[in-house]
Amino acid sequence: MSFESGAAYNNALIPIVRGDVQPDRSVPAQWMMYDLWEDMRACDKELADDILEPVFTFMRAQTDKARLSIGEMGEYLVYRERDVGKALLCALGRFSMELRLTPEELDSVQPIEKNCAKHLSVVNDILSWDKEHLTYLTGHPEGSALCSAVQVLSKETSLPYSACKRVLWVLCREWEAQHDVLVEKLASGRTLSPKVLKYIKSLEYQISGNEQWSVTTLRYNFVAPAEA
Repeated sequence: MSFESGAAYNNALIPIVRGDVQPDRSVPAQWMMYDLWEDMRACDKELADDILEPVFTFMRAQTDKARLSIGEMGEYLVYRERDVGKALLCALGRFSMELRLTPEELDSVQPIEKNCAKHLSVVNDILSWDKEHLTYLTGHPEGSALCSAVQVLSKETSLPYSACKRVLWVLCREWEAQHDVLVEKLASGRTLSPKVLKYIKSLEYQISGNEQWSVTTLRYNFVAPAEA
């Protein structure tokens, strides 16, 4: 799917997700999204509504043409905060745990969230690389365009993809250590509320759970078809 087609597809879903437009019941994506969000709002409207803008940010990032021209790791990691859905995952976690944090509390955990997003993005990139590279070689020039830390690091360092994956694993382990540093810094000189502590622990679970999923999922782990 081209970026233009993908953007049109997503833009048609956004008012349905908000509940502003009734879905076409003959289109599965429309009624599934509508019913899902109606159920979520029935469960907890306040926390469900907090997820809306992060979802739209994530959807728009998927069809952002900027992904075709990213050539530097810092720029890439900033983009991937949107593309991996950092705000979406964080808001969804709070919804699932019924956690209501104050604006001040949310602001205080931003560095921990950003560190978590880097780990999630790069672990996904490492473990999805082989499949994404194959798709790039055989798929739509826009829909399958590569946007990966593996590719960016290789361009910046002239290292082969295999070496870049090893380097990126080291970065991930450092982000894990940095998580503990950031938590300690946040707790220094203050008593963190049980809600904040629970939320921070959920980010830790996102890091470990995402890695376990990425290692085991058939989405990334596949057997390439044998050559004829």
